Amino acid sequence: MYKHALAFGRLMAQVLKNPSLPWIFVLTGVGVNAANANIQDDFQLTIAQANTQNPRNSESDIIALNEGRLLLGWSEFYGKTSADDGSARIVGRVSEDGGRTWGKRYTLVEHEGGRNVMEVNFLRLKSGDIALFHFKKHEEVADTWNKSTSKTGDCRMNMRVSKDEGRSFGPPRELTQRNRYVESASGRGLMLKSGRILIECDDYFGSAFCLISDDDGKTWHEGKSIKPAGGGCWEPAAVELKDGRVLMFLRTILGGQYQTISEDGGETWSVPTPTALRGSGSPISIERIPHTGDLLAVWNNDVGSPRSRNPLTAAISTDDGKTWKHVQNIEDKPDDAWAYPAVTWTGNRALITYFNYKGGLSLKLRSLPIDWFYK
Repeated sequence: MYKHALAFGRLMAQVLKNPSLPWIFVLTGVGVNAANANIQDDFQLTIAQANTQNPRNSESDIIALNEGRLLLGWSEFYGKTSADDGSARIVGRVSEDGGRTWGKRYTLVEHEGGRNVMEVNFLRLKSGDIALFHFKKHEEVADTWNKSTSKTGDCRMNMRVSKDEGRSFGPPRELTQRNRYVESASGRGLMLKSGRILIECDDYFGSAFCLISDDDGKTWHEGKSIKPAGGGCWEPAAVELKDGRVLMFLRTILGGQYQTISEDGGETWSVPTPTALRGSGSPISIERIPHTGDLLAVWNNDVGSPRSRNPLTAAISTDDGKTWKHVQNIEDKPDDAWAYPAVTWTGNRALITYFNYKGGLSLKLRSLPIDWFYK
């Protein structure tokens, strides 16, 4: 009701500023906008195009600011390489119109030494401040897929806090120790109904766990780690179920997403089991839809396909993850690929950010109305 009243108030303000504007046009416009809402809410943007000086714009997240604004942050790689250990900083842009246009890019976290800083995840704290979780990579592992290597690398989870709605972020606090390689993915960070914060992580060598805080991010401890019996898992994504348990999805190379459930707020986990969300091994986004209470999954449904990370697919669960339906592709082209989706809801729309591969790693945004997912 408030949103409609606000929209009407803005239209009336336009009439008062311009008395020659026909009232019938204004009133008709209200109806036209409502009728075409779904059409207008379905759009796609390139937020940051890759180029020779900026070969990769990747892992991203969006958070709602005050006064209806949105902050989008992402990993901006600069220099000659787009490799995971290339030079990178974390940058952001602000939208004042629901994600349709974005302001000037500015730096959230500068590259401060080591290999890079990357991977942004936002979370609104109970204090009202905004937490930004990111990695500071000091040393890459010796071999990306050779998990038997003795060189474990050094990648640490950091937390920064903004007290001015994302204009600036304070100094980092390291949440994991040195000489250990910890990673996560886009759209992570979950505050439970109890106020407990979970940050989904993995130790790179195949086990998933959560960083846990019960005092609004002041102190942290690690929950128990978990992995499937048949192999490793990476970049977990969690959501709180309606009964208070926590469901966590695990990226695997065992044919698709696995899942595990915690009965104690992320401290311990059940034996991981395969899900119906099949794929070759890429991270998933899992979010609850505010207007319906259902779960939305976005992942690469590419199992059995010669096209890795293609298509990018959405599915709905109306029973808290037991079954999935309304499966349809967000992206599906024969000559491209997409990865690392993150979902933020604004009004009745999902804002989905991810990066594509064709022509360099460029950051994309897709806006989709809630009805689209139920087609």
